[in-house]
Amino acid sequence: MFPIAVRRINSGVCGLIRAPRIGVLTLVALCTACGGGGDGGSSSTTQPPPPNNVSMSVSPSTVSATATVAQSAPSASFQVILSGGQSGQQIYLQGKYSNKGIASVSDASGASPVTVTIQFKSPSSLGAGAYTDSVVIEGCYDQACTQQVTGSPQTIQVQYTVTGSLVTLTSLSPSTDVAYGSAFTLTVNGGNFTTQSQVMWNGSSRTTAFVSASQLTAQIAAADIAAAGTVQVSVSDPTNGNSNSLPFTIQMAPLGLSSINPSQVTAAGPAFTLTVLGAGFTGTSTVMWNGTTRPTTYVAGNELLAQIGTADIAAIGTASITVHDPSSSVGTTSAQTLTISSPSVDAVAYQINPAHTGAVTFANLSFPANPKWTVDVGGTPSYALIAQGMIFLTVNLGNGGNGSSQLLALDQATGNTVWGPIALGGSANAAYDSGKVFVLVSPFATAATMEAFNASSGQQLWSTLLAGQYSFTAPLTAADGYVYTGGAGSGGTLYAVNESNGSIAWTQSVQNGDNSAPAVTADGVYVTYPCWTYDFRPATGESIWSVNTGCEGGGGATPVVANQLVYSPNLISNYNGTIYNAETGAQTGTYSADSPSAFTTTDGYFLQSGTLRGIGLANNTVLWSFAGDGQLTGAPVAVNQYVFIESGSGNLYGLDGTSGQQAWQVTLPAAPPGWSSTLPATGLAAGDGLLVVPAGTKVAAYVLSTNP
Repeated sequence: MFPIAVRRINSGVCGLIRAPRIGVLTLVALCTACGGGGDGGSSSTTQPPPPNNVSMSVSPSTVSATATVAQSAPSASFQVILSGGQSGQQIYLQGKYSNKGIASVSDASGASPVTVTIQFKSPSSLGAGAYTDSVVIEGCYDQACTQQVTGSPQTIQVQYTVTGSLVTLTSLSPSTDVAYGSAFTLTVNGGNFTTQSQVMWNGSSRTTAFVSASQLTAQIAAADIAAAGTVQVSVSDPTNGNSNSLPFTIQMAPLGLSSINPSQVTAAGPAFTLTVLGAGFTGTSTVMWNGTTRPTTYVAGNELLAQIGTADIAAIGTASITVHDPSSSVGTTSAQTLTISSPSVDAVAYQINPAHTGAVTFANLSFPANPKWTVDVGGTPSYALIAQGMIFLTVNLGNGGNGSSQLLALDQATGNTVWGPIALGGSANAAYDSGKVFVLVSPFATAATMEAFNASSGQQLWSTLLAGQYSFTAPLTAADGYVYTGGAGSGGTLYAVNESNGSIAWTQSVQNGDNSAPAVTADGVYVTYPCWTYDFRPATGESIWSVNTGCEGGGGATPVVANQLVYSPNLISNYNGTIYNAETGAQTGTYSADSPSAFTTTDGYFLQSGTLRGIGLANNTVLWSFAGDGQLTGAPVAVNQYVFIESGSGNLYGLDGTSGQQAWQVTLPAAPPGWSSTLPATGLAAGDGLLVVPAGTKVAAYVLSTNP
């Protein structure tokens, strides 16, 4: 076979078909031996007809391509082969094609064989189906194509098949749930899944795990099933397309009551909002207190709010909580019990109690001349938790946030170790509730863990990683079934963790997230950051109110909730801040302080520029001032009518809270470690008749009451 030069033919020549759905093909190739032969140019001399010495064939004669509707448009090719002819002889090619599935046809310029590429249309624009086309190629001796070579024309049959998704769904497990149920893992069964497959919930992707080519799992949140109805579940895959859909049915649950919050309150306490959780609630549902209706607000099908007055909790006892709905066949739910108890004499959190009031009341009080015992714990001790006949401490072993800590339990009577020390992998503080000690362990610049221990034995019950933040600088607070703490790093997050199993009950975004141990009451969780004060509902994390004073800054501080007021240290420096109504967020005043203050029902005790002052809360007037030895430090605590404050010199003072007169002074076994607003926090604690004082690496216990 001699080399043959293949020449370009202009479109529109040789009677090209111009019917609908027909495309014109102009094949472009370059001459490789252009020394001889005519080029179809003008000449006054008539050229003799060329010899009939070239034949044309194509390979292959049929072309096929397939794609799913999710894939990109494919391409295919064939070759035009010219045989025979003379050296340098020129052959002209032209063609036409139908375009049911073909988008375009082009050639790669050059000598025989000529490669022709077919580009197909986008599968998604066509949809599933079979699209049959043909490409016709003519080879000619002249540019006008009046004389064709042997074997011309050639027809190439083209078959383009577009399929629907290769992904198929066959079943869901579960395929139904009740409205306002818990979050769950959905198992999706089918075929042709890949690691890129995503489970779609009504068209929105959910966190998906690839199990196998026939199974995926997806995380479905409680919010996804918050209303009765039908949800369409499908799978989307960038390679294998979108699957068929299967229905997931969300059924309206029958009327039921699952939990209440709070489940326990203090007798003679303030009025509060009771959160009632369950299912099947409607606008006609009402909360019943011992069979009597209370003012009820419908929030959602799984949540009601009820207003409980001071008269309802005036005395120690229990209350039966039910929900009644005349529109339900159930009528009235089974009951949950709310316990009304006497005020606790335990110390269970930073500044004694979950509200951080720094106050406790014993049945009687006297001042000892000496500590009952002193124990060296080998590091800087935290504030003490005092409960179950034991004192629980975290001990910082040094190096600040880069150091390690220990958790231990001491006998209240002797100071002997009951259990521990248990090694903790970072700075730590603890809280106590219902027979458990909860510890926040914060390694440097990484996510913290929250850990729970049996208070009697020290056995670890669970450990939970608090993902999403890397700076945890505030103590935690435990109350009524939940443990709360804040974290920072990327914005801020407030975490609520279930005391029973360590699962995260809810999270809320906050500004900053540093240094603020949540203050918890019967119906509020309060945190403070520069210029921001927040109040969230304890069981659900719903925002009750928030206040922004219009500035911005880093850090944060621990609020105190006392006498239905929030003392929020929301300014940039010290513990100065704003006073808000705890229920509404309305501002009622301002205050100044160096550290968290202590409060009784009538007075507040504020350390201000190194001087302790007693302030009457009724009219916000200074009742007395006490400077001591000029080195007062830390956060005061109040026991009965007395207030206690320590000094950097190693003195510990007890003052009459009414007059400010010094009633007691002892010298500590070592200088106190000093107060800090960040984790690991330390300070005075009073509970179960004891005043427990950190002093250097030692802990001293003073007996204030033998029958608290």
